[in-house]
Amino acid sequence: MPSRSLKLSPDLDEAIERRYRALGYSSLSAYLKGLVRYDLLCQGPHTMTQPWASLPLADQDKIDAKLLVYSRQGVGERGQLLRRIIEGAQDVLGENHEG
Repeated sequence: MPSRSLKLSPDLDEAIERRYRALGYSSLSAYLKGLVRYDLLCQGPHTMTQPWASLPLADQDKIDAKLLVYSRQGVGERGQLLRRIIEGAQDVLGENHEG
């Protein structure tokens, strides 16, 4: 079976570990396979996260730090985390969107 390596910021690594354990996955590998399978099942666009991949690493690290904060806080309602991520990413990157 092919293997791949992956580099993560320390904040993203901690957030991932917290999440996969909370969901009951036995390992990081099992969690990542579950995420990929879910993505392939849904076939949805990655309009939020795909653009982050082209940001400078320093900006990605800022987003990862916010994601870790959010994962430590937990989520009370479905969809609230995404709203907080979007608002936080805009704050972190200094974007002021008016709508």
